[in-house]
Amino acid sequence: MAKQLVNPIERHVEKAILGLAGLALIAVIARYVVTTPNSLELGGERVTPGTIDQKVAQKAADVASRLKTARPAAAIPEPLQDDFAAALKPLEPRPLPVAVALAPEVPIIDRAGPMGGQATLVKVQPPAKPVISHGRSTLITAGQKLVDSDWVSVSAIFDMKARREAQKSEYGPKGEDVVLGPLHVQRRQRRPDGGWSEGDWGDVNCSPAFKLPPEPHIVLVDEGGKLTVDKDLLKQIEEFFHGIAAPKVQLEILRPMPPEMKPPTRWAMPVITAYRDVQKQDDELQFPNEAPNPDPLDRYGLSGAAAVKAPAKELTPEQQRAKNMDDAQKLLEQARKNESVNDAIRVQNMCAEIILDRTASATEKARAEKLKAEAAQLEKDIKRKEAMGELKPAGQQAAAGVAKREKLPIQQVWAHDAAVGSIENGATYQYRIRFRVYNVLAGAPTKFSNPEDAAVLFVESEWSEPSDPVTIEPAALFFVTSEDAKDQEISVEFFQWYMGVWLKPEGRIKAGIGNTLRDKRRNPAPALDDPTQLDRPEIEFTADATVVDIDFERPIRERKQGATPKGVRFADKPSATTSVVFMDSQGRLHERFVAVDKMDPAKRMTVWTPTKPKP
Repeated sequence: MAKQLVNPIERHVEKAILGLAGLALIAVIARYVVTTPNSLELGGERVTPGTIDQKVAQKAADVASRLKTARPAAAIPEPLQDDFAAALKPLEPRPLPVAVALAPEVPIIDRAGPMGGQATLVKVQPPAKPVISHGRSTLITAGQKLVDSDWVSVSAIFDMKARREAQKSEYGPKGEDVVLGPLHVQRRQRRPDGGWSEGDWGDVNCSPAFKLPPEPHIVLVDEGGKLTVDKDLLKQIEEFFHGIAAPKVQLEILRPMPPEMKPPTRWAMPVITAYRDVQKQDDELQFPNEAPNPDPLDRYGLSGAAAVKAPAKELTPEQQRAKNMDDAQKLLEQARKNESVNDAIRVQNMCAEIILDRTASATEKARAEKLKAEAAQLEKDIKRKEAMGELKPAGQQAAAGVAKREKLPIQQVWAHDAAVGSIENGATYQYRIRFRVYNVLAGAPTKFSNPEDAAVLFVESEWSEPSDPVTIEPAALFFVTSEDAKDQEISVEFFQWYMGVWLKPEGRIKAGIGNTLRDKRRNPAPALDDPTQLDRPEIEFTADATVVDIDFERPIRERKQGATPKGVRFADKPSATTSVVFMDSQGRLHERFVAVDKMDPAKRMTVWTPTKPKP
């Protein structure tokens, strides 16, 4: 069969078709995969796979919103009174009309539960490692009694500026008020093996300390899915806040006064910045509406002539009540001048104490009742002025003609572990603290995203890291300086802390196996009324040490001074000396050597001696 000629078009038509199909496929891919995605019309709008979920959710939210806000169709039912009356006629019995619903029930879309605001509880920054000061002093207790006691003061810095900014950011204008409660302090004692245990932390009953008024117990009540607080409880919360937010009260909370001490013993302030800085901080809280004092008061009597306090004169109950009434009268005048609600409330509290005093006379109670009524009326007058806009709310007032004082960025806060008998002589402790800041939105569940936060009265920080160990010096020191092998006894030189000074008894104290180092004798000591004068009180010299063994021929290598001032070298050959083993109240054993104690430089400590009269 003869071959036919194929023209060029027929020869390449298949390739052209394949090429066109490929271009079409590329176009489809470009349009529906690479560039514009598939779309459809939904409610008059074009949606794509990437936006369809959002559009459907929006449409559903719109439907739910319309359901919530829609008014049901108001249908006026047909009057059936005539039919009802006719049905009651006995001769014309007719069926009663069927009751008709007034309106259709609106479905509940949202999940039932209490609704709140937007605020979240602002956390409190934990304190840095606390700073410690400690000592032993003669404390003047209630009733002017004198007691030798150890004390520890624990301190840290609170960043007022940072806390104020955090509260204002979260709570709004209400956050301007930063109010602190007393420090929460814990203490633990080093174990006999020298270690520490987390389980040994225990709360410290700080003393002296400002006594807070009774804290209101906040209970939230659910009313129709909304948490609220009873009006009486709200009033208690407000009174509690005003009671502790006053600047002078905050000063007593932040930096309580140390225990009263009889000279020559004195308190040592835990220094973090400078004593001058603390005085400036005190000045701000004592005089919040006045310009800073270039020479602030020394509240603690640690500098100048104020360091020696005159003994307080003890007042009779009648004199004390009269003084309290005078103080209340002065405070009432100050409240009128400054238009201070806080001072008016304090006057009422001062008068209430006298009214409730069973020993107060009828005249005293009548005067207190009158003054209390004046203060209560003043409080109402001030609050009325605030409500009518004639007076700025409490906390925003400033003295006439004086610009609002700029607040200091930090405050040093402290607490005292100074209750008599709280601290053990010779023990080693660590302390840790945490801040307590008043929740300015307490009792306002509608302000919080979690309404339960409104039941929190004080927000506490995390614990600080433990302080450096502090060792309480023993109140008695002794040195074994001689022995009597015949009588199986040892003699000790004794030093006892007594009323602010170290005393050394006349003669030595002797003890044998089974005896505790203790002796009671009259000894020269400073007179209570005049420490420069000689007295001979009966003093008990005692140490926490009981003799359990005496070895009169114990070989030791005597320690001598080395080549350097702090160096020690031992003798080449051992020598015999007396060894005494003591046991303390915790069951720990201590060994002392006569040859070592004789050379102990601590024996050269300064002891009290009477002042020689001038010729």
